[in-house]
Amino acid sequence: MKVTIHTFIQGERLPHLVPPAYREEIAKRTRPDWIYSLLLFAHNRRDVVPSAPVRRALRRLKKPAPDGIVLVGAVFTQEARDLTEGMQATFITLHKSFWTDESARMRQQ
Repeated sequence: MKVTIHTFIQGERLPHLVPPAYREEIAKRTRPDWIYSLLLFAHNRRDVVPSAPVRRALRRLKKPAPDGIVLVGAVFTQEARDLTEGMQATFITLHKSFWTDESARMRQQ
């Protein structure tokens, strides 16, 4: 699964870097004067982002921006969310549902 990483982005620019479906939510949940790292994952309605691509993206990011990380994707598994524990992470998703890495794998079969 491909991820696009923007290392240091001013909060006011975030809505311009994400697909239209996420713009309103990202504007509500971030501050325009803060500096964020933006991680853009799969965003088709049926996509589920498991932990492996999040782990790789965090490793590629190396040092996050001072005000936190914004992760954007259709929906993230619980394991993917757990990887950001202790970080200032904001998840912006298309829908709210509970997935695990295992249930996402089962869906693909």
